[in-house]
Amino acid sequence: MNSIVARLRELEESLDSVARDAFGSEQIPGLSDTDVAELLAVSGRIQRRVEGLQVEATVQVGDRSAGLKDERMTTRYGCSTPADLVRMLVGTDTRGAAQLVKAARLVRRDVGITDGAFLPARYHALREVMVEGGLGLAGLLAATDPIEQSARRISDENRVEADRQLADFARGMDAGADDGVPRPIPLPENLGVLARVMVAYLDPDGAEPAEEAAMRGRYFSIGRVKDGAAPVRGSLLPEVAAQLSLLIDSLLNPKVNGTDDPERDAGATGDGSTGGLTDAGSAGDDADGGARGAGGGVRFEPSVETGPADVTDTGVTDTRTRGQRLHDALAAILNTAARTDLFPHLGGAAPTLTVSATAADLSAGYGWAQIGHTGDLVPLAAALQTGCAGGIQRILFDDHGRIVSIGTSGRIFNALQRRAITARDGGCVIPGCTIPATWCEVHHVQEHADGGPTHTDNGVLLCWFHHRTLHLTEWVIRMNHGIPEVRGPAWWDRHQRWHPTHSPHHRQPIPG
Repeated sequence: MNSIVARLRELEESLDSVARDAFGSEQIPGLSDTDVAELLAVSGRIQRRVEGLQVEATVQVGDRSAGLKDERMTTRYGCSTPADLVRMLVGTDTRGAAQLVKAARLVRRDVGITDGAFLPARYHALREVMVEGGLGLAGLLAATDPIEQSARRISDENRVEADRQLADFARGMDAGADDGVPRPIPLPENLGVLARVMVAYLDPDGAEPAEEAAMRGRYFSIGRVKDGAAPVRGSLLPEVAAQLSLLIDSLLNPKVNGTDDPERDAGATGDGSTGGLTDAGSAGDDADGGARGAGGGVRFEPSVETGPADVTDTGVTDTRTRGQRLHDALAAILNTAARTDLFPHLGGAAPTLTVSATAADLSAGYGWAQIGHTGDLVPLAAALQTGCAGGIQRILFDDHGRIVSIGTSGRIFNALQRRAITARDGGCVIPGCTIPATWCEVHHVQEHADGGPTHTDNGVLLCWFHHRTLHLTEWVIRMNHGIPEVRGPAWWDRHQRWHPTHSPHHRQPIPG
């Protein structure tokens, strides 16, 4: 057996014994501040050492997987790529394995043809720091990524010099100092900053080539649902990011004034209804004018003690985090875009979100529903909101799965109804919310499933957030002879009275 493997196994056994003793006797909670700090520092040094060994071993995996297929190391272990083999052996995720493979390419050394000696690696100096234990995987990649991105425009001589200076910095020494006194080992982000500064000097004309790189690197991805939410990742071009930011700012900026003409904001193009058990895209309440005229922003002002008579003018505190507000604004933008019916059709119909649920769950009002496009499970409340804004198509199956009946309920507010409701409400009817009508959905005050009609006397405007969470809050809406009224929580109105809605988007009369 290779001596290094045997010694590492002995180290593993020793480390395992130390860890079992520490956790078994609960030593860590009893450590002093100094010992806790030293524990983290020592484990960090061990981690960097281990990562250095992993990178060097990954170099061998790559080299031994480049020959004939039957002779490759990956083939012998039943893997298709070096990253797959590294992921399996190290027990890391796909991203972690990809980072090891990437780092291995940067510090890989060729062998000289004449004497068989190793030639310097692409980043020879940084590799030496890694061998010394002063640089881990994150630090190596942070130092080299900016240079690699501009590699075609940086000479080999300048790259070698950058490698040397970055290595000195990684050792905790200031490359510009003459005293040679060691400095604290910098964090990976500090190495990244220094590398980017170097690139700015070495590649001053990188702006135009950067556009090509940006076009190649642009992407947007939606991950698989985990713990009830789907992660979103991407790299947007600056103009795309700016346009999205403007749309979101139109919903979140507290200094943006509301629109003057709600009917202009709700210029409908048709209801765009399609089939599907519940739909919130083009099959939502009718299509309107998209983002145009959406000048209103969300403004939640601190409550002011003005007495019961002024309770409807009292501000409401928004408890959402900024990230949550951004999410809700994006949801409103997507739903509004889907309602415009301007997107290409899929299967003969506009892009329509379908959410399916069983009749028993719909009747009970709780349970799970399934999104048709992805198969992900969502709470039944999401299906109820989607169906409230869109339509319900009932499909009955027999015991063998054969379709025996198809029916569609007319629960979609058409363009004329939405214009009328918009003229009356002006925007979201929840006090304190200033989302304009353009971004709102039409909500059945009396649920359609309970016999509520699709009529202007039974529809009110709610923003995506308040529509989605109405059942979870103490806000209650009712219709009084066709006029929406709200009753809020006790902290908003201790008398718990009903109040007519007053949208901030209506024109204010000129004082006489």
